[in-house]
Amino acid sequence: MNPASHRFHVLDSLRGICALLVVLFHAKFNAPLLQLEFVRSAWQFVDFFFVLSGFVIAANYRTRLEGVMPVSDFMGLRFGRIYPLHLFMLLAYLMMECVGIVAGASVKMAHAPFTGAYTPESFVSNLFLLQSFGLHDRLTWNQPAWSIATEFWCYLLFALGVVAAGPRLERWLVGVVILCPLLLLQFTAYGINVTYDWGMVRCIYGFALGVLCWWVWQGRFGRLSLARSIWTVTEIALLLLIGGFVSYAGTQPINVLGPPLFAVAVLVFAHAGGAVSSALGTRLPLWLGTLSYSIYMVHQFVQSRFNDIAETIGMLTGQTVSTVIRIGGGDYEVFGTTQFAGNLGLAIMIALVLLTSVVTYRLVELPGQRWSRKWISQRKAARG
Repeated sequence: MNPASHRFHVLDSLRGICALLVVLFHAKFNAPLLQLEFVRSAWQFVDFFFVLSGFVIAANYRTRLEGVMPVSDFMGLRFGRIYPLHLFMLLAYLMMECVGIVAGASVKMAHAPFTGAYTPESFVSNLFLLQSFGLHDRLTWNQPAWSIATEFWCYLLFALGVVAAGPRLERWLVGVVILCPLLLLQFTAYGINVTYDWGMVRCIYGFALGVLCWWVWQGRFGRLSLARSIWTVTEIALLLLIGGFVSYAGTQPINVLGPPLFAVAVLVFAHAGGAVSSALGTRLPLWLGTLSYSIYMVHQFVQSRFNDIAETIGMLTGQTVSTVIRIGGGDYEVFGTTQFAGNLGLAIMIALVLLTSVVTYRLVELPGQRWSRKWISQRKAARG
């Protein structure tokens, strides 16, 4: 099999699980699970996405970009992969702001329409995938999309780098993965915990590590042969190490070591050699991997609508549907006056996220990918 077209199914499953962990990180429910330090720090798994993206993009496109594939064709394929769902969710948020104007006080919303994170100016920057270049003082509109915007520009930088540097690209990338964390440590107090301001540097850091992972994989590491028991022990130890690191690092600057740790995980699980990988290769994890992009992109919208509906019902019935709990030294308003209600609400929200993800995957993601492939095919035919 041509390694450039190889599908790393176990890594797909890990992406789906990480997407669910990000869902839990954003969830606001009176549920003990969400109070675990590991879940409260699960935002770091966005950096796993960056590393994995660099690895997969390099595996599938590095050789083609060095050969016959134009940069415009590559970017067209990537545009068709990410932008249709991004646009769909952006328009969904726009619709809700309009609903807020029409419904007025009859619907309970967390903010006045087209204010705060939902201004017309920030809508334009989101439309052009520019929301993570320090243009705003907060995350805006579909907040998780900040990382999709940075990835899109990393695709372009990668393609241009391949064309310009050729076989010297990895030398450049070594400098990049040294410089990026130094910049983050010098100019921010939170390491990789940056989004709308230094998010592009954060993404370049992880993506470059992923591309270097593919370079390492193509060498001896990709041909490494170990006993299944050794792979199993290595996989378990690595997962425990990641869990402990994520829980400990949190918003501390030491979190800049997270992406290299995720890079090791990508290399190990790409082999799919142990018992953990076998479990990840079963139907449910693979299904989550298939839906991972939709899960990531729709989850905050679904939770926001869950909260809006719950607050509106509470307002109409005079019932209290939320409570304030103390987590890690801070007070947070969460859904559920009891833990039973909070756990039930969390389960319903996750189910709604998965259901919505199935719909958007089939009706938005897949048609967008087909459209981009058709467009590229037409361009190739026109070029003769």
